Amino acid sequence: MNPITIAHLSDPHLPTEMTPPRLAERLNKRMFSYLSWRRHRRFVHRPEVLARVMADIAASHVSMIALTGDLTNMGLPGECRNALRWLEQMPAPCTVIPGNHDTLVHDNWQRTVGLWQPWMGRLPFPFVRRVGPVALIGVSSAVPTPWFRATGTMGARQAARLRALLHETGRQGLCRIVMIHHPPVPGLAITRKALTDPDNFATCIAREGAEMVLHGHIHTSTVSSLPGPRGAVPVLGIASASARSRDPLRAAGWNRITVSACETGYALGVTRRFFPDDAQAGTSQETIFEPLPSSRTFPGISTPP
Repeated sequence: MNPITIAHLSDPHLPTEMTPPRLAERLNKRMFSYLSWRRHRRFVHRPEVLARVMADIAASHVSMIALTGDLTNMGLPGECRNALRWLEQMPAPCTVIPGNHDTLVHDNWQRTVGLWQPWMGRLPFPFVRRVGPVALIGVSSAVPTPWFRATGTMGARQAARLRALLHETGRQGLCRIVMIHHPPVPGLAITRKALTDPDNFATCIAREGAEMVLHGHIHTSTVSSLPGPRGAVPVLGIASASARSRDPLRAAGWNRITVSACETGYALGVTRRFFPDDAQAGTSQETIFEPLPSSRTFPGISTPP
């Protein structure tokens, strides 16, 4: 098996100026996000920074892009159409899940996040998309919440389906990489921004296992883990792909994940590419994860469109 490479990025927060909201669209929780964008966030999340990250991904010739949510700032129909046009220009096949900003309030699915369904698997969530022997499993933690809260919830139905999908893809010998917007490890996000039911997620991983979990949301690059049946499962967070920051952990970046077959299963290596503000070039930080023991076989290549 040739190595499979996956680019993990998150929270691009595409510019709202391209699709300014009408007054009627702001008379709800979106008003707070709109004011936040006008006063602060538009100076942090910059299109030229995102363009630099995307050019770096394009030059790396990855097999798949895994995008863990928050393409928009308010989840407006115009923003979602703008995000659709952005997805159509991806330099590699892309798999996307929504973030809390994409589902800020209840809205028409087909006019908002549903526009991105070609970049998702067969719904309902969680869905599965294949790239070679890798199964990308997309969980949605994005739910509308009250003002001043940005929590996420997976729910019992998704938990039951996730457990079944992890079991089946594990039985097939696939390398299972789970995507979720909110960090599933307690303590990584403050209470008003955290996953409300992390135990539901953790139980699925503890019983069925996974090779890796990817998330975004907290705009910080992190490495943590969850217990699995054969050992610790690595959990990777990545900073916003459009953020200006001199802090290496909060500067815009992406994770280059390499998946290779080995005698005991799969070996996963991660190179974090990040772009501190005012730096002349990107910086890399590499982490190698030891494969968990398994007796899996490696099925043939099947690349999604």
